This record gives sequence, structure tokens and C-alpha cells, in this order.
Amino acid sequence: MRTKNELYQEALRTVAARRQMARARAEDARAQAEAAVPALRHAEEEVRIRGIRCALAGAAGKDRAEAAAALADARQKLTALLAESGRPADALEPHFTCPKCQDTGSVNGRTCECVHKVMQLLRRREIEALSSLSISSFDTMELRYYPSRTDDKVGGAIRPYMADLLADLRSYAEDFDHHSESLMLFGNAGLGKTHAALAIAGIVLEKGYDVIYVSSPDFFSKLEGLHFGSDPADEEETLLQTAANADLLILDDLGSEFNSAFLISSLYSLLNNRLGAKLPTIVTTNITDGALLEKLYTEKISSRLSAFVPCLFAGDDIRTQKANE
Repeated sequence: MRTKNELYQEALRTVAARRQMARARAEDARAQAEAAVPALRHAEEEVRIRGIRCALAGAAGKDRAEAAAALADARQKLTALLAESGRPADALEPHFTCPKCQDTGSVNGRTCECVHKVMQLLRRREIEALSSLSISSFDTMELRYYPSRTDDKVGGAIRPYMADLLADLRSYAEDFDHHSESLMLFGNAGLGKTHAALAIAGIVLEKGYDVIYVSSPDFFSKLEGLHFGSDPADEEETLLQTAANADLLILDDLGSEFNSAFLISSLYSLLNNRLGAKLPTIVTTNITDGALLEKLYTEKISSRLSAFVPCLFAGDDIRTQKANE
């Protein structure tokens, strides 16, 4: 899990590498073109010299008409030579990935949007390495796997209830901002809670927000190992702060981790900090009994989770159904 600054620095390196590659390819193209058309080198030099003369005339306050005409004539001759060799007019120029900043990462002193897009891509790849994000979307959540029978817990038939719930979760993702509410997706195993959470993550990432996804048992196990082991780089604090400051934190599979005093303390601190900062969090859990939740995580944590919007997933284990098809 990388911090926003680490993602930013890596994105800048990626954009800089693109610029370097574009310039290298342009140099290769120039060398090939000059080898095929020897007159190109002289034509390019003429354009360079005429350009300098035109600039000097303007700087000296002189009439630039004659110099500009000579520059235009030199450019026309260069373009004609390129065309005769079957090359476009910009064949000798670098072709940058981002035309706005020419792969510098900056436009008028501000970070170019291409850098933010690279940051989103890097975060997406990070989440994909930990989950099934690449195949998780609302479009791949098939309602046919949810039974049509009624369930008192949802106040009616399960399938239409789940259709409405998934539609609401999609809307939540599409309308996401820093003022969005926190959600608790709960229900028995295999009903699509993680899939829905990752589907939300995919949409929110596309909107330009930073999303952190962590598996609860893996995350807190790593924190505990750092806390009671060697942590010279203060990685524990970095991980906690990165999770605490994300635009959206997804804490997956709460309740499957090893319960300990350290877990309770870390979880409370994380939830409390995010609620205090009014940052949205999505928790998924198989725990459906509020009393059990309080017993496992104490009343303090239970009270923090009670501020989350509850989203009950109902039905039969979808993974089992697919395995039997």
C-alpha cells in the first residue's frame, strides 16, 4: 500500500519516462529520415536559422514580416521533402503521450491531469494485486443467483430487494464525493459483498478519488507484526496514516481476523480517525448479529460502526451455486 505522495512520485517518473522515450523515438526517426533523404539535414538547419532570425527581429522591435516569410518558406521546403519521402510533416517531432503537457507533468505550473490518471492506474493495479477488482463490476453481478423466495429480514422477495440494493450501491459510487456516507455491507458468506465493494472502488477510482482496499485479516496481521517486531522505517504508522487519510477506505472481511487487544486498539483508532475527518469507509463482514459484533469488538467499536449505513445482503451462497453449474 503506497501513500499518495509515493504514488505521485512514481507517476511523475512514469510521465518523465514517456517523455524520454518520445524524444528518443524522434531522434531515431530523424536519423532514419536523414539517411534516406540527405537534403533533410540542410532543410532542418535552414528552418532553425530562419527561426532564430525571426525571433531576433521581434526582440529588436524590427519588422518581422520578411523574416517570418523566410521561415515559412523554409518550413514549406522541409515539409515537401518529408512528403516526397512518404513521411508526415511532423515525422521529425516527438510524439508525446499527453499533448497538453508534452509529458512534462505540468501545465502552467500546475500538475497535469495525465499525472493524476497515472496515479489512478497505479492504485488500480495495486488493488488488483490484492483482489478481483479487474473482474468486479455491477454489470457482472447476476440477479439470477439471488432467489425469488421471500425473507422476513428484507421484508419481501430477495431478488427484487437485491436488485434495488445493488442499484443503490451503483448510484452511491457514481455520486461519490467526500461527503458520502460510510457503508456496512453485511450478510452470509458468498453473497457478493466484496464484489460490490470492489465494483464501487472501480467507479470511484475512475472519478479521480484515491481508494485504499485492505483485507482486514491481512492488514491488521501486518500491522501487529510491525508493532511487535522490527520497524525501523516506521512502516506501521505509514500504513495506518495511508488508510486513515484515503478518500475511500474499503475494509474487507471484518470478523475473519485474529482478535487481540492490538486489533481492537488499531481498528478503533482507524475508524475513529476517519469518522472524525468525515471520510467515507466501506466495511464488509459476514457478521449479521449486532450483539456478536459488540462482543467481538467492544461497545466502542460497535458504536462507531452503528454510524455506517447498513446494507444487508441476502440469498444463498453464489460461489456454491456457480460450482454446481
